[in-house]
Amino acid sequence: MKVSSGHWYAVLSSRELSQRPVGTTRFGDRLVFWRDGDGKAVCFDDRCPHRGAALSQGRLRDGTLACPYHGFRYDASGRCVEVPAEGTWHIPEHFRAVTRHVEEKHDFVWLWRGPEIAAEELPPVPQFPVPGGTIYGEYIQHWPTHYTRCIEGVIDHSHLPFVHRKSLGIFIRNPLTRIKVDPFDGGFRSNMLRDDRVMHHVDFVYPNVWIQNLSDRWTMSATFAPIDDTTTAVYNRWHHKIRVPLLRSLVNLWGRFSVFLVFHEDMAILATQRPANTDAATADKLVPSDAAQVEFRKMRGQYQKEFEDVAKQMVSTDRPRSASKAG
Repeated sequence: MKVSSGHWYAVLSSRELSQRPVGTTRFGDRLVFWRDGDGKAVCFDDRCPHRGAALSQGRLRDGTLACPYHGFRYDASGRCVEVPAEGTWHIPEHFRAVTRHVEEKHDFVWLWRGPEIAAEELPPVPQFPVPGGTIYGEYIQHWPTHYTRCIEGVIDHSHLPFVHRKSLGIFIRNPLTRIKVDPFDGGFRSNMLRDDRVMHHVDFVYPNVWIQNLSDRWTMSATFAPIDDTTTAVYNRWHHKIRVPLLRSLVNLWGRFSVFLVFHEDMAILATQRPANTDAATADKLVPSDAAQVEFRKMRGQYQKEFEDVAKQMVSTDRPRSASKAG
């Protein structure tokens, strides 16, 4: 399977991005997200180039982001367009905030991680394969481990009778697990089989989206936004077609409760895994029922290798390096 040397990561829900700048940490970097005058999502490093104040504490003015310290204003390209204390002083072209490539799609803000290339050369944002015509409820959690362990946890089937023995696991009496992995463009499906019949399946869209289509009217998804090496923001969504206000409220209440109950059980175990990042988990002894984890690590290994190859090529050709890194 071809894996790009860079990827879009869903890192923020569109619902979080409103009329104020949003400061948050992703991949260990402090970032600020905001909307310009046209409502387009923008992302900067959360640092004013003047004297290092957090731009996330500033405010939006006429489609620009104003620093809270001295009022320096930056447009969506990162260019400083006003320095109040200097009046009509000519602002140098290099006086810019550090920008990041972002796109908004599927009600997520996606952050580019990879070689720094022109916006028009970037690949498309990954597909989010949920049934058409659905609406969704959302519940955000913070899991105390690296996002790679989170992903490996939710694409796993053999843990269900043990970790979830008081919830999902009550429907799985036989712990014997046989897994069949079916790759597709940009990800794979992990199937749990019983007598060659698919009993349970989940989809993984690289690099950080988990989806379980239960029917054309009900889908669960979880998107794992890396905060740092030990914490992950998890965007849980339940997609459905119920639009009656009262029923929709009840569905959302049930969705929040079920997500909390099931994933809280996962968190307790995932937080104990060492090392937290599976890239360093070379001592793990995998077995046949870990087929989905093997596929995920293979895809991630391809990505890392291609990123390193591109980075070497950029250095050898003296092209500018990216502020983004492999995830």
